[in-house]
This record gives sequence, C-alpha cells and structure tokens, in this order.
Amino acid sequence: MSKKRVIRCAACTRRIRDHHPYIGLERYDTGREVAYHARDACQEAGAEQLAQMMKVGRIYVIHHYHVCGDEAGGFDCSGGCFSGQMALGRN
Repeated sequence: MSKKRVIRCAACTRRIRDHHPYIGLERYDTGREVAYHARDACQEAGAEQLAQMMKVGRIYVIHHYHVCGDEAGGFDCSGGCFSGQMALGRN
C-alpha cells in the first residue's frame, strides 16, 4: 500500500487538503511544482517567491486545481474555487 503524497502550501506551510482549491507553479523543464492555497495571502506570497526564483530562459506554468469540478473555468469559476483578483501571473 502506497502512502498518499501530502501537499503543503509553500507560503503558509499548511497542508492543502482535498477540499482546498490551490495553484501549482510548475517549472516546465524539470516538472517540479510548488503549490499555494487559492486564498489571497498565499497567492501574494507565491507571486513574490516566483519573482525571486524566475530565471531568464526558463518556462513556468501555472495550474489551477479546482474542487468544484469546473476544470475549464478560470478565476471566478462556477463553484467559487478562485474568486477575486488574480495575484499570480501578472506582469
């Protein structure tokens, strides 16, 4: 029996549970992903951390993990997983 991987928010270090929507920042060339809760404070901390770790020539992908089933949705999805202004991904 394999253990389920525990995902922790890189901003607040609290566990991201199955019923928590979250954002994953993936470094494309390595596949390494850092997760952040969808709440504003964690997104803001994630944006600051991303700005510090971004390197020229590297590609980063932002994934939005919904819990409402609206996988095609963006911010302000039908289930309310992501609401308010986007903090990550701004230039």
